[in-house]
Amino acid sequence: MGALRFRITPPDLVSRCPDLRKAYMTGLDRTPGRVAVELRPGLLICYREFPESGRLHIPWPLDGYGTPIVATATLAEREEPYELAVELARGKLNEVRNQAADWKQLGLRTTPEFERFLGESQRTFAHAATSQSDPLESAAAAQLSLAAAHAAGDQLILAYTDQVLQSRLGFAAKLPTWLACGLEGNPKRAPWSAALLETINAARIGCSWARLAVDQGHYRWDRFDTQLAWCRRKRLTPIGAPLLEFRAAAFPDWLWLWEGDFEAIVGQVVDLVRQTLTRYRGKVPVWVVAHRPASGDVLGLSEEEQVRLTARALQVAREADPRAQLVVEFDRPWAEWMSSSSFQLGPLHLADELTRAELGLAGIGLEIAPGYGAPGSHLRDLLEFSRLLDLYSLLNLPIHVSLALPSAAGDDPKANADACVEISQWPKPPDESTQAEWAARWVALAVAKPFVRSVTWLHASDADPHLYAHGGLFRPDQTPKPVLERLKALRRDFLE
Repeated sequence: MGALRFRITPPDLVSRCPDLRKAYMTGLDRTPGRVAVELRPGLLICYREFPESGRLHIPWPLDGYGTPIVATATLAEREEPYELAVELARGKLNEVRNQAADWKQLGLRTTPEFERFLGESQRTFAHAATSQSDPLESAAAAQLSLAAAHAAGDQLILAYTDQVLQSRLGFAAKLPTWLACGLEGNPKRAPWSAALLETINAARIGCSWARLAVDQGHYRWDRFDTQLAWCRRKRLTPIGAPLLEFRAAAFPDWLWLWEGDFEAIVGQVVDLVRQTLTRYRGKVPVWVVAHRPASGDVLGLSEEEQVRLTARALQVAREADPRAQLVVEFDRPWAEWMSSSSFQLGPLHLADELTRAELGLAGIGLEIAPGYGAPGSHLRDLLEFSRLLDLYSLLNLPIHVSLALPSAAGDDPKANADACVEISQWPKPPDESTQAEWAARWVALAVAKPFVRSVTWLHASDADPHLYAHGGLFRPDQTPKPVLERLKALRRDFLE
């Protein structure tokens, strides 16, 4: 068994920041492996099965940025502990410098603000690295370097987003990316429908198995039919999503009678997919056939069985509607959950396997809900989001991004109890201005990527049942939040 040791300064940070236990490590393939984390006063030890070099990813408190995930550079095992703050500063500085160098070769023009923050990060890192004989002084300098590197990364992303969008608009008056929103109930009767239509050019139609088949063998199409008809009248591109969702609440109650019976569950899934795709053949161009496969225990299905079930669903969907674009969507795409899971494949490798299997997969979906509890992801910055999108683009398939960001941090009676806002991750409790600012930047970055086919806001109104707390575009009283205007402006300026 291998072990990497890190000294934490000041030592009481271990007790003040319990999120440090969420640390995980990645190797060359950037996939988290299983790791046991031991915390002692002033010391963190990561035990792994294989003594290989790797990068430590850990939630780290940073003034002005909350407690985002930050990563070291690649480190080899040694007896002497590494100074964790110094190595995190080194890792972040390397990321920013390398990304800037890559984009500059492609013609990116950086701003004076970026160069200033980068220079500050380099100077303070040099001081941190050369003063490790004084742990407190070194750690303080490393924190300054980390903060400056994050600021430089923000400036780099802003410059990249603006210049790429302007460059793409030089070849077309508007971009073909879909900006969608998840629908709930009958949108025709919703008081917010008119305002929403000014913001989106596509809509994600809810087709949860639990709602389509409340009773075994009997499908209720009325909700889906109503939403589809509304989309067609309003000239919105409909996206059917998701059919097969590996989440307990998304399965009909009667299906649990077959918990652990793989063959029986396969039969039910085949019927669901065939009935749905056949009924709506030629009417819905894009289907999210499966969501959250092989990312957690559900219905007594093993990792292999969940993968086989996903593959079978794709096969049946392709047979039922050969012209539909079929998508498999993954939650928590950074896969930090793998460090404490018995599952071994991970979303990136599973997406690669499904792509190579020639099952008719036409797109990869990534559900991203930063700053939420599971199935959300831990908070990260825009540079990490950009790197994630670029990583999945290597699969050479269109990417469909679905996004949730909170506008508050209190109780939300209409939300899933698990997907609550993790206040400790945020610089301050998120509010409506936070949601609007983050949404404008994250959505614009996704739209700037030419391989991103759609960006979907996961749900419209906090008055309707939803997964992520306070993540809607409209308040419980159905009035619009500031985020709506920011997305409306983006649609008006850049999208068809």
